[in-house]
Amino acid sequence: MNNNDFEEMRQQMNILKEKLQKQEIVNDRVFRRSMRRNVKGINRRYTIVSVLCILMVPYSYWAFVKLTGMSIWLWLATCILMLIVFVYTQYTGRYLNSRVYEKDLVQARIKMAKAKKLDQDWLKIGIPLIILWLAYFGYEMWKVTGGEDSIYIVVMCVVCALLGGAVGLKVHFKNQDDYTQIIEEIDDFTKE
Repeated sequence: MNNNDFEEMRQQMNILKEKLQKQEIVNDRVFRRSMRRNVKGINRRYTIVSVLCILMVPYSYWAFVKLTGMSIWLWLATCILMLIVFVYTQYTGRYLNSRVYEKDLVQARIKMAKAKKLDQDWLKIGIPLIILWLAYFGYEMWKVTGGEDSIYIVVMCVVCALLGGAVGLKVHFKNQDDYTQIIEEIDDFTKE
């Protein structure tokens, strides 16, 4: 081989390196766009929950105290529950800032794993709290109605609780799926 052959091989290697770098840049953009979409979806659901918590404070006062004549203690219990949900949602969501996917992927994975764990742990907190609140709500309803039509009230409360639980679990499992997808994408991308 002469110098011309070596020079031609070097040029071909440089062209190949440039193509590989461009491919890596494209893969990185596609990966980060996918990650951004999943993070935005989780943030959107967290924002909806936070807004609903804030709106429930005045609405529950109107619905429970003014409209039905229940005690102010039910409204305070509702406010405390909504405050707990709001704070926990904000606490979990702090790991999902809009730039988490633009920085170090190892740190992004750690943050996603922490947020996923916190989101999963919410069931251990939220389910007992809502059961306690529903029991207190049922008691207040019984006091207001004087025991009349209590079977209808119990059936209504159970149906509403089941529907609310189904919606809540659907949102929870969608968040868990998005967290899992983000973590798996980071793992796959860092292996390459």
